[in-house]
Amino acid sequence: MQKKKYLTLLIIIGLLLSGLIANVTYQQAKTHLSDKIINDVNQLGEKLDAQLSRYSQLPEVLSNDPRLLAPLITDKTSTTPIAQQYQTTSLLLQTWAENINADTIYLINQAGNTIAASNWQSDKSFVAQNYSYRPYFKEAIAGNLGQYFALGISSQKRGYYFSAPVYEQDNIIGVLVIKVDLSLIEDIWQYDQIEYAITDKQGVIFYSSEDNWLYRSLTILDDQQREQVVASRQYGKTELSALSEYQDLATFERQEISSIKTPDNGKKNAYLIAHHSMDKAGWNIYGFSPISTAYLYVMQAIVIFTAFYMLLCFALMSWLQTILTKKELAQLNDKLEQLVVERTHNLLETNQQLRDTIEQYERSQAELRQTQNELVQAAKLAMLGELSASINHEINQPLAAMRTYAENSRKLLVKERYDSVANNIDEIIKLNIMVSEIIARFKIFARKTSIETNSCTVAADSIRSSVSLLRNKLIKSGVILRLGELPDHLRVRADAVQLEQVLINLLHNAIQALEHTYSPQIGVQLTDKGDSVEIRVWDNGPGLNESQKQRIFTPFFTTKKDGLGLGLTISKRIIDSFSGSLIIQDHSEGGAEFIINLPCITKDVQ
Repeated sequence: MQKKKYLTLLIIIGLLLSGLIANVTYQQAKTHLSDKIINDVNQLGEKLDAQLSRYSQLPEVLSNDPRLLAPLITDKTSTTPIAQQYQTTSLLLQTWAENINADTIYLINQAGNTIAASNWQSDKSFVAQNYSYRPYFKEAIAGNLGQYFALGISSQKRGYYFSAPVYEQDNIIGVLVIKVDLSLIEDIWQYDQIEYAITDKQGVIFYSSEDNWLYRSLTILDDQQREQVVASRQYGKTELSALSEYQDLATFERQEISSIKTPDNGKKNAYLIAHHSMDKAGWNIYGFSPISTAYLYVMQAIVIFTAFYMLLCFALMSWLQTILTKKELAQLNDKLEQLVVERTHNLLETNQQLRDTIEQYERSQAELRQTQNELVQAAKLAMLGELSASINHEINQPLAAMRTYAENSRKLLVKERYDSVANNIDEIIKLNIMVSEIIARFKIFARKTSIETNSCTVAADSIRSSVSLLRNKLIKSGVILRLGELPDHLRVRADAVQLEQVLINLLHNAIQALEHTYSPQIGVQLTDKGDSVEIRVWDNGPGLNESQKQRIFTPFFTTKKDGLGLGLTISKRIIDSFSGSLIIQDHSEGGAEFIINLPCITKDVQ
């Protein structure tokens, strides 16, 4: 009986708390949704104002073009049908429309007839149409700049019209009109969970995220307002039925929550409403957020609270049950004490065995760590031995170039060509720095299994530097160098010195392979592959067989009599360290072709 009383009390408290939480959650959700739609509608208004402002001054600027005067003056006396006149003017308007991204630009004479239009070739051309009844024409022909929204009579497309008068000296002889397609609203609206509607001053919706709201009024229009809208033919033929029961927009805008009817079935849905005025365009933007969204938040809060409250109740009931069972537990304590004494003895023995096992495990782990360290050290020593043997191979070429520059400088000194000697000395200094950098890089490479770099290198510069170092050897060997286009905007994630060493090694190998080849040629190509850059180095020598190609990157494998077999191995490891790849294949015209692929970092705009 006592348990039932407690349970009833808990249920009553839970219901009261649920009601309180539901009310607080509803108010907070409503405030949050209201703030959100106010912010979203204001942003839409600001963006739309900015888009329309792009076009507001264009008619006045374009109407001053003297090329518009001739057709308007000729039109006064011409007997040729309008549809066949002024094709040149229509082409001019078509060019303007394409340049400013307008829907249509058209020229109207004083009588309101369109004599030229950018859509003159369309089935729904504005040419020969009379728009004297349009407010934007009346405003412009009176000497003012006009702005107006309407549903196109010919195109049946919604658009915003900007107009300006065309003057001949001080006389207005025509009107230039720019129509902007309002589909741009869909491009700037990014809020799928909120509905929006754009209305004129009468509250008639001409653009909305809900298609069945179009050309209906937010409030009930009186007969005078209805006749005024119909007479303007602004929205074509429409019933202008009301979506709400309010008599005027002021009353509608004061409502925080309003019911909007669904035109298809007459069902009413409640919405939170936000309002933004576009004074320049004479529009109003309304945002609608279903109040059912707030109810969803309320339901979620109630479900979460109910789950939490039930857990709390279960905990409380468990606590009460614990108190009731304490007496029973006290009776069992005596029996448990005896069992504990017996179990304790068994646990002591088990613990001792466990400690012995742990000590043995720790000794085994120590021995394993020692073995692993020895293996790591052995691997490091092996790598150091391999790389130290290759240093002479990698720096031999720049040393040879330094020797060539030095010998050439001695001859130039005899001829007193000191400027050339100075240039040679500069090149020797550069090569000396390059050798120092190579040795430093090898030290780093020897200490690590892989080389990580964030360097940014212009691939074309590395190719030019490599070719420059080997230019004399190419000339001496009679090799023709086929150097493709070298775009300077291609940058790769690689160290410049190491990339040059790879290219020098490939070019040097190619020169040696062409020793007995008739008309020897070497080609270098640099290609943009989108997210990567590809460098191809090929020759027209004897090439390699399948067995040689499979082993070409193996340490100490070489096809030369005096080769160490380390150059290509190190080259591949360098390219791999840049997250790239180095492969070999047969060249289409005979010989071997090496392909370097490296990640592309950035591309400068040319």
